[in-house]
Amino acid sequence: MAKFEQRQDERDERRHAEEVKSQAVSFISKHYTDRGLIPLCAMAAMHNDLHYYSREMYREFCCMTLEVQNRVLEYCGLDLRVVEEEGLFERCVEAVAEILRTRFPGDESPFYDSGKYVLRSLEHYGGEKIPAERINYRSPCAASPRVVNLDGASSYESRITDVLSESFRGEGPEQPISVLERKYGFNTVPEIEACKFATVLAQYIAIYGSKDDDSSKKYGAPGRYAGETISTMEDLFLQAVFEIYIHLVLQEREA
Repeated sequence: MAKFEQRQDERDERRHAEEVKSQAVSFISKHYTDRGLIPLCAMAAMHNDLHYYSREMYREFCCMTLEVQNRVLEYCGLDLRVVEEEGLFERCVEAVAEILRTRFPGDESPFYDSGKYVLRSLEHYGGEKIPAERINYRSPCAASPRVVNLDGASSYESRITDVLSESFRGEGPEQPISVLERKYGFNTVPEIEACKFATVLAQYIAIYGSKDDDSSKKYGAPGRYAGETISTMEDLFLQAVFEIYIHLVLQEREA
């Protein structure tokens, strides 16, 4: 009888393993063209798996069991794993705020009220396209700045990264956040643009403020992998949470 029960258990375990593998492979195959966004699926599940994400890929991932989710990440060769992380967003915002307090004391921060502008990128504007790139520009002959459109997300982000990289090296302005807030009109632009600014800024503060440049971990690079795009405010939010999580939260846990 004991041997029979053992064979039954082994058969059930094999059947379960095959089912998990089948679900994981099916998910990867269905979303293969956007496979570079799979790390953001993990962030979606860890942030709030009950949220109705506009991207079907995120919704499907959140509906899978934890075991299947992590098998997907494993099959993609990622060191990232979905864990039960209560208050993930709050931890991410606090980690970014701590970087600012430590590196640029006295500088302004757009992450007040628990990072409301970053969170609204998902909760208020998640399904909307990322707004056109605009920046306040002052001509030497003009009395006041005017808003001009930029060519693509890379231009928008490069102006932020230029200021941050110099300041983190000690070669830029002592209050880089204040400089960037004025440049991008954080206090005057429509709210969706303010949300975009705060979200992009949080992402790059995490990248430049981290100490894991020599990390051998492979977490993925959403938006820079195989043609997938960061096109909505929802994508942008999850990308920011991803960068903060791998550069600050995980590094703090492993320290």
